[in-house]
Amino acid sequence: MFRYSFYILIAFLSLMAVLMFAIPLPEKDKRLKGYMLSRRMIALSYVALAVYCYFKGRLELELISPLFLFMANLQAVLLAMSHVNLLHPQLVTTRYVVLHFVPMGVCMVLYGIVRIFIEHVPLVSYSALGENIGRADVIARSIWMAQYVIMYIYYIYLFAREFKRWQGMAADYFADDRYISVKLIRVSLLVVLCIGLITFGITFSLRPVLSAVLNMTILGLYIVMGILFLQYPGLFMQMQNVLYTPAKEESREKEEGDKEVLEMENKWDRIRAAIISQQLYLRPGITLQQIAREVGVSRTVLSNTLNQEEGMNFNSFINRLRIQEAQRLMRSRPELTLQQIAEQVGYAEQSHFHHQFKHWSGKTPREWKKSMGKGA
Repeated sequence: MFRYSFYILIAFLSLMAVLMFAIPLPEKDKRLKGYMLSRRMIALSYVALAVYCYFKGRLELELISPLFLFMANLQAVLLAMSHVNLLHPQLVTTRYVVLHFVPMGVCMVLYGIVRIFIEHVPLVSYSALGENIGRADVIARSIWMAQYVIMYIYYIYLFAREFKRWQGMAADYFADDRYISVKLIRVSLLVVLCIGLITFGITFSLRPVLSAVLNMTILGLYIVMGILFLQYPGLFMQMQNVLYTPAKEESREKEEGDKEVLEMENKWDRIRAAIISQQLYLRPGITLQQIAREVGVSRTVLSNTLNQEEGMNFNSFINRLRIQEAQRLMRSRPELTLQQIAEQVGYAEQSHFHHQFKHWSGKTPREWKKSMGKGA
């Protein structure tokens, strides 16, 4: 069963790698360049793991195997960079990726130097590990394992940092929470974290049946991650509107500079009145860019002025107006259902409406409606 699990892994990993490379994008768009880079990194991780399984299936189970340590580090870098690239593509340059391979390279060189002078001792049992714990080659492998654990923790921190950065940027651009929370990325990262934890289990497992079960679990997680990535193009295109400022608009902002900022401080009341009178905030999926076009200013200047004058980001500003409108509708048109009200004020999903309503009123829509004496 143990060896067959590797053959199954090889087959499915190879298939997923082919799909990642071969499935075309729904449309040609320069904004999908970063997404394709992440997909290729995921595909490479599939290929590398398939090659590892080919050799591992022919070797005896061993604790802290050098082959395993190499593959675990390689997978960690590829998976981490593919996810960070989705949130901060400007950060993930070739130099940046190479730098993350340096710690692994140092440990490999250290282990290679030790092997020149000391013969490799297979740790095929826990007793063998205990007996050889003081040997230089085992110490080198232990250091390598410690480096992997440290990098694993660092990648968790790195993603958390970049995700927080993304949420701040997205809240200044999107009115809809789904683009801020990006569940696809969060679920995919959770899958990666589970893969890392299971990897620790495989490192110290000498039972063929347990190793086979862990291998199949990892296979399932890799398939889930691949499916999530293949569903991602549409969301990534929306994200690129935040991550990149169009060259034409960037040039315009440089020309207008501080002059427009000063003018906007005096014009904000007029801009705010236009947003409300034209009910731009009620449009489903409205973005900062779209409102900036409607009122005739650059998105960066509009965002900065809004933050300064209203003391909140674009997402909060729009959702506050939407909830105020929802409350007005509940008072004036009690016959409307909560779903109808949610749709009229710009929410495509009831869950987002309920979340924002409770945030701004302190009550759920149903509770607020009852408190007004209008009935449920």
